[in-house]
Amino acid sequence: MAKNVRHSTKKALSPKSKSKSLKGGWRVQWRYAWKSTLSDMLRQPLATLLTIMVIAISLTLPSVFYIVWKNVNQAAVQWYPIPQLTVYLDKSLNDNSARQVIDQLKDLDGVKSVNYLSREEAVNEFRAWSGFASALDMLEENPLPAVAIVSPKLNFQDPQALTTLRDQVSRIAGIEEVKMDESWFSRLTALTALIGRIAAVIGVLMVVALLLVIGNSVRLSIFSRRETINVMKLIGATDGFILRPFLNGGALLGMLGAIFSLILSSLLVWKLSNVVTEVASVFGTNFKLYGLGWDESLLLVLISGMIGWIAAWFATIQHLRRFRPE
Repeated sequence: MAKNVRHSTKKALSPKSKSKSLKGGWRVQWRYAWKSTLSDMLRQPLATLLTIMVIAISLTLPSVFYIVWKNVNQAAVQWYPIPQLTVYLDKSLNDNSARQVIDQLKDLDGVKSVNYLSREEAVNEFRAWSGFASALDMLEENPLPAVAIVSPKLNFQDPQALTTLRDQVSRIAGIEEVKMDESWFSRLTALTALIGRIAAVIGVLMVVALLLVIGNSVRLSIFSRRETINVMKLIGATDGFILRPFLNGGALLGMLGAIFSLILSSLLVWKLSNVVTEVASVFGTNFKLYGLGWDESLLLVLISGMIGWIAAWFATIQHLRRFRPE
């Protein structure tokens, strides 16, 4: 009989039974935490909805600026051609000397291609499109110089690198003038950078706002459940057990706010897409307004959930440190 009791005791205390009971305990705790989170949110549906909408609006502002930045970036690539250098050669150069200058241009680091127009080709092209053919015939000498159109490589297409390349080209003997058609390119680049910085600043401010909104919501939830927390503390509940429903609530608020923000952003893109298409057709081009992709949307939801979890953790841990069971 004693052997059977000892055998049953060993069996009850075996590692397998311990792990099973531990797993069951964790399942019960997580189930309780999520039930507590949902019941707490549904207990005050209007306050929960208002909090979610505030979070959604806070996330919509940086999302819209990011969408604008992405589309302006795409428009800059689509509408603006590769920036080029227009090189005017000295009129005193003959064809052989001009070819030598062109070879020096091709050997420069950063030059992708060089399109050369001799003086005769330049005047013939000018005669074809200018409408001053009769006036050119009255001139005794060709007034136009030979021209070379220099296309830079991809890593030399930003304004600073293009300026450096222009300085290198202007130092070559036999070149009279170098013009850089980067005015619109530099403006678009500056505009894109400005929008990106504004989006980053607004994003940081909205993260702070998100922390404050979710933290305040969790504090109110803690205050409304202070009697329950008091009972839990008296019966020996751990801080982790008490924390878990509030952490789940903060993460859930952040994720729901992000989902509503994606809906608002999609509605805005849908409303503006027709207007953008009409404006693009006026300029004789096709342009489609793009919203957030699936990967960007998922990243927004995850980041918002993490921010909500962190805000809830800060709010709850500060309260628990000052909490004394009555």
